[in-house]
Amino acid sequence: MKSKLIMLTLLCVALAAMPLFAKEVVTVTRIDEANIQTYGTAAPTPEVVGNLNTPQWLLGGWFAGNEAYAFNFTPAAQISCVSGFATTMVHMYMDFEATDVPVTFDVQGVLGSQVWDPAMGCFVPGDVDCAGSVYTVTIDAAGTYDLAIPMACDCAYVFDGAGNPYQYYLAMYYSGAFTARVVTDGVQAACTSFNDWGQGWQDLEPYFTTYGNINIWADVNCCANPVSTESETWGGIKSLYR
Repeated sequence: MKSKLIMLTLLCVALAAMPLFAKEVVTVTRIDEANIQTYGTAAPTPEVVGNLNTPQWLLGGWFAGNEAYAFNFTPAAQISCVSGFATTMVHMYMDFEATDVPVTFDVQGVLGSQVWDPAMGCFVPGDVDCAGSVYTVTIDAAGTYDLAIPMACDCAYVFDGAGNPYQYYLAMYYSGAFTARVVTDGVQAACTSFNDWGQGWQDLEPYFTTYGNINIWADVNCCANPVSTESETWGGIKSLYR
């Protein structure tokens, strides 16, 4: 217990030194994975991409709605697909306390391509390759949920013409002001998970430190004959909610 208190104190000190646009300091609770419920009609698929780590922590005092979360991944390192993959559903764990419910909000899943950001010194979410439909979610009871949001994406490339692996990101955009607790994996890694709360994409590693990365992942199917997509900017996607 003492080590956990020291860890949380260090996190609070680090967050206090963040720029003024940073959010509130998080409060941390260990997750009970056995109690996770599924919202939606998630079905097992042979291939999965994104953050495949076990959820570890519930972070409160951070999420306020009208924001997006993203996770960078390289499909070639995670799936057996030879040429292409098609995303069928995006998932993100979210936890709702008794004071958070009942709540209704809109959510949209996105698959996009990473781009290099010289200012941040890492790859960040870039253009949107596939934007799913906007779904309205209603949570009536407190608990931890796997928000399973359907997608219908064209076949995306695993490798480019030179044989180099493509780098993508998965994102969930939430519309509506409401509170909840985000879920992280306890695996610290910079330039991996991001949050856009109106200031552009921010790397979450300096904020969440040892509490790790956001648990976002997707179900995909292998496919042949990938097609190039007409990418649109993330700003264009966000404009749908103005």
